[in-house]
Amino acid sequence: MKNTNEKLYTYSRRQRILAWIALVGIFVCGMMAGAFIWQTKTVHTPDSGVQTELSGCQMRENALLAQLNYNINDADLRWATTAHRHNADIYDRLAKWGCDENTDKYKEMRDAEFATFEVLRKIFDENIVDDSPCAVIERNLLSNIQNCGDSPNCHLENAEIYSKMAEDGCTENRQKYAQKALDELKIADGVRVNDTNIDTSEIRSTINTYKKLQMQNEAKKYLNKVEKMVNPGIDFILELQRIIEE
Repeated sequence: MKNTNEKLYTYSRRQRILAWIALVGIFVCGMMAGAFIWQTKTVHTPDSGVQTELSGCQMRENALLAQLNYNINDADLRWATTAHRHNADIYDRLAKWGCDENTDKYKEMRDAEFATFEVLRKIFDENIVDDSPCAVIERNLLSNIQNCGDSPNCHLENAEIYSKMAEDGCTENRQKYAQKALDELKIADGVRVNDTNIDTSEIRSTINTYKKLQMQNEAKKYLNKVEKMVNPGIDFILELQRIIEE
């Protein structure tokens, strides 16, 4: 039962990636414009326009500048990340082996390229889709989590989903989802105005959650508590005891 009183605004993965790339693109445009100007500079005599002999540092700069990646498509995250890291390495070599008067400029370009690399790498890492079975299970179950508001039954459903994720999801996420399941149980108990206003489906859902979390002792304590409060019937109690002991 979803709470229809609250509107949630979400954005797709594609929209988030494109927004990040737009910001990176603005940053890179200024940086690459400066690099283009530096690369296309040539040395001429004031009168004849004939190119003079290049010094050793100028020749090294020309050789390294020719290795830079231009017109990088930042929408291609895998390639763009590698390309910007490559450029950062080239500018680092230019700062070390180029002409002294350009050292500070090349250091600035190195830092700018490396900063772009870090941003794109983070976007890339965050958007790699894990297709392992446990990750697929988690994504599918997570899509069933509801915005419950003050509905105890809804929070209990969320708790059971999280416990299923802890049971069948990825090992490294077990503790996280187990805690979320317990949090939902606590919320369900907290938002219920009358403790005696609980039905058998809610009791069964709570027991199943504890069972999936392998918390049999907590399940027994809960069963003893509700038995005293609502007396759901001996057959129902025996059924839940069997579930706990399985």
